Amino acid sequence: MKKKSITLEIDPTIMESNMRIVRENPVEEEFNKLMAEAVPSQIVKPRPGFCVKTFTKPENKKMFVNICLTEAIPSPVDISNEELMQILNSEDPSSYRVPMSIGEGRIEQDKSGAPAMAYDVAINPEFFSKIEKDDLFQTFFLTVVFEGLQDKYQFEIDMQRFTILKNRHSIGTLQSHRIQIRDVKKCEERRAQPLIEEIQKPAKSLNKKEFVYRLRREPPTGEIEYLLAEFMVPPSVELKDLNLEIGEDRLVLDSKGLFESVDFFLPCSVDQDVVDAQLNRNKDMLFVKMPIIH
Repeated sequence: MKKKSITLEIDPTIMESNMRIVRENPVEEEFNKLMAEAVPSQIVKPRPGFCVKTFTKPENKKMFVNICLTEAIPSPVDISNEELMQILNSEDPSSYRVPMSIGEGRIEQDKSGAPAMAYDVAINPEFFSKIEKDDLFQTFFLTVVFEGLQDKYQFEIDMQRFTILKNRHSIGTLQSHRIQIRDVKKCEERRAQPLIEEIQKPAKSLNKKEFVYRLRREPPTGEIEYLLAEFMVPPSVELKDLNLEIGEDRLVLDSKGLFESVDFFLPCSVDQDVVDAQLNRNKDMLFVKMPIIH
C-alpha cells in the first residue's frame, strides 16, 4: 500500500457546515460524550465466519452481512434451547443479550459485479460454533443482527428473505473493529440488558493516551461520496507534532509519541491526491475529508 503524507492546515474560523459537529443531533451528542471521556480502545481484525445475503424494504436492494469472529468479544451466557424459549416467551425477553460489534457499511460487489452494501458483525467464536450447529439459536441470532443493523443505520430489512452463502465466508475485505476490552465474567453476570450490546468503549485505560476519533461516510445513505475522519486533538498537541499519512485503503496518525498512533484500514478506497485535512483549534478537532474512488 502506498501512503501519502498530508500537510495539515490550521483553520481558526468556523468550518463549513458539512464539516461541523451539529450539537442538536443526538448521534453527535453521544460522540461528544465519548470524546469527553477520552478513554482508549482496542482495535482487532476479525476472521471470516459466514456471509448472509438479504434485502432492504421497500427498495428491495441486495445487501450482505459478514458474520466474523474475534476472541476480543465475550460470548453470551451459555444456555439451552429450552432456556432460550423461556426467556423469549417471558415478560422480559431482552434479558438475554448477545455481545457484538457492528461495523460501518461499505460498497462491495456481488458475484455479478453489481454494487451492494456490506456490513461486518463480529461475535465470539464459541457462540459462532453454537449458532452454526443449532437452528434455533441461529434464527434468534440473525434476528438480533438484523434488528441491530436497522436501529443503527435506520433502514428496514426483509427478515423473511435471507440466505447463508455456501461458497463464500465473507464479501469483500473484513474491516478492523474498535471494541471495548471486556471482562467475560461481567457479560455473564449482567443479564437484564438489551438483546444487542454493541461494544464501543474500553473498560480500562492504558499507560499512553489514545486519540478519540470516529470515521463516518457522507452522505449517510446511498452512494458514498467521501469518508470523514474526525479526531479530538487536545491543545497540548501542536500542529508540528502531528504526522498524517493516508494510503488508498489505510489511515495513520502519529503525534511523536505524545499519544498512541492511530492506524486503521478504510472501508473503501480513497483518492490520496485530493484528501483535505484541517486542524480546527476553535473545536480542537482534526477533520480529514477523503473522497472515495468510484
